[in-house]
Amino acid sequence: MTHRCSLTPVRTGRTLPGMETIHPKEKASAPLWKQALKQGLLRTRSLACFLLKVVLPFYVASELLMATGVLTWASAFLEPVMNLFKLPPEAAAALTIGMFASLYAAAAVAAPLGMTPEQVTVLGLILGIAHALPVEGAIVRELVPQKHYQLVCLRLAVGLATGWVAAEILI
Repeated sequence: MTHRCSLTPVRTGRTLPGMETIHPKEKASAPLWKQALKQGLLRTRSLACFLLKVVLPFYVASELLMATGVLTWASAFLEPVMNLFKLPPEAAAALTIGMFASLYAAAAVAAPLGMTPEQVTVLGLILGIAHALPVEGAIVRELVPQKHYQLVCLRLAVGLATGWVAAEILI
């Protein structure tokens, strides 16, 4: 069977999520730009709802923990570690959540901390390399079963080392 390259789209009948086919009646009645705008707004609404579901609970929880003093009390244990990165002790919560959950959750926890742009950069560098370690570790285990622990540890070590170097340069 030979394959040829064509510039005309092939209709398979399958659609990706958020990319539903436009019905012929709609196509005839609305200009293409209106259809694209409608589809873009629907996808934007879907993404915004997803982000609110992920970010809002962590943001509210971190605000409550800060208001009650629990975050300050718990952060005292990790203050020596946070001093290595020149971050406030409360950033330990954002760092931990980012490493174990997601970057969105870490951003929600870090937002009310009032960090400087330099501190946010250091936190972002660490988490940009070493984020969601359990989830991505499970994926790596499927791809490289005999080396997944080493690769997760490597990401953690490189993320922390990069954060330390950035803190020494920036702050």
